[in-house]
Amino acid sequence: MARFEDRVCIITGGASGIGAETARRFVRDGGKVVIGDVDEALGGAVADEIGDAAAFAPIDVADPESCASGVAFAISTYGRLDGLVNSAIRMGPTALVDLSLEDWSKVVDVGLTGTFLMTQAAGRWWIDNDAPGAVVNLSSTGGLQPYNLAGAYSTTKAGVIMLSKQFGLEWARHNIRVNTVCPGHTETPLTAYMRDPAVKQARADVTPLHRVGQPDDIAEGILYLLSDDASYVTSSELVIDGGMSTSLFTHMPGRKWD
Repeated sequence: MARFEDRVCIITGGASGIGAETARRFVRDGGKVVIGDVDEALGGAVADEIGDAAAFAPIDVADPESCASGVAFAISTYGRLDGLVNSAIRMGPTALVDLSLEDWSKVVDVGLTGTFLMTQAAGRWWIDNDAPGAVVNLSSTGGLQPYNLAGAYSTTKAGVIMLSKQFGLEWARHNIRVNTVCPGHTETPLTAYMRDPAVKQARADVTPLHRVGQPDDIAEGILYLLSDDASYVTSSELVIDGGMSTSLFTHMPGRKWD
């Protein structure tokens, strides 16, 4: 039996990158997905590519009514909801001293408030219907360590980790699990700097596993946390970064392993 047979998952930010790859793999493993995004053209194209087991819904995670409509769409289309992946984010790569309130708010509204609103909308349906559920929220190693020139992003991603822990504890009695994945540097449409081969190679060189991450690396961790294999895992974070975030001392003068 396929791991997600008869299961339905909403994936916000599902029009590209990690979200899109997670959608493909969820369906490949027997499930059905609702791809939620503000980019209707790209999201619809991904749903069409995947086939009959995928549908697109325009979801603006910063709008509570849009989040509730996304959940209602999943129920009306597929009759149930089992999982939610929150991967929608906006970027604001500017030093904090120069960051405008507007740009700060765009990052926080989508990445943190949007994660709250979408998780809340799914959880309300699960609780009202006495149904189990699994949520995976996308944070980042930038939520574990300050990320230079990305203060709004790092702060948002750190908040996602704590928000997920809070949801996980509050909802454990309802058999709703909420966990976080923290990717390291991953080659996606958002990471435009990876298009420079020298930058990509330099990042690979400082990663213990000697390569930058790919969307499928992260998607596999997300699918694990959505699956029954993780039925005893909640309020936790899974770091998927090739060992990067624990490698500080390998970059210091002195002892080396190689």
